[in-house]
Amino acid sequence: MDISLDFDLTTLVIQIAATLILFAVVAKFFAKPMKNFLAKRQEYVQETFDEAEQAKLEAVTKKEELDGELGKLKAESREILEKASAKAQVKADSILEEAKADAARTMEAADVRNERERTRMIKSAQDEITEITTKATEKLIKKEIDEKAHDNLFDEFVKLVGGEDG
Repeated sequence: MDISLDFDLTTLVIQIAATLILFAVVAKFFAKPMKNFLAKRQEYVQETFDEAEQAKLEAVTKKEELDGELGKLKAESREILEKASAKAQVKADSILEEAKADAARTMEAADVRNERERTRMIKSAQDEITEITTKATEKLIKKEIDEKAHDNLFDEFVKLVGGEDG
């Protein structure tokens, strides 16, 4: 096989002219619509990007607002808890004071009852002593003892009852 490279100037010119005509036709009918399509596509992408950027800025702003509100809510909740704690402490102190007062009243009432019982017992003992003294005196009178024995018995009785020493 023999390949020859013939160089024909007319063929070359026709080829170049056909290519230029093809480029002109493509430029006339397809380049402008393609540029419009690409420009619209670029505009759409830019709008989408701008919207995303705006949404991001709004989200950051909203987050900052919510963080500020959250901080306020935390501060308010701390304040409410502190107030509730203070109220609870006051209530606890009040209950404790009331319990102490009740205990003091109960102790005072018990002291009063004990004092009454002590007084009653002393009165009862005095009544018994009086009765014993009366019986002893009756017996002494019945026996008709002498005065010296009577004085000795009386002195012993006074010592037993708790009278003066001696």
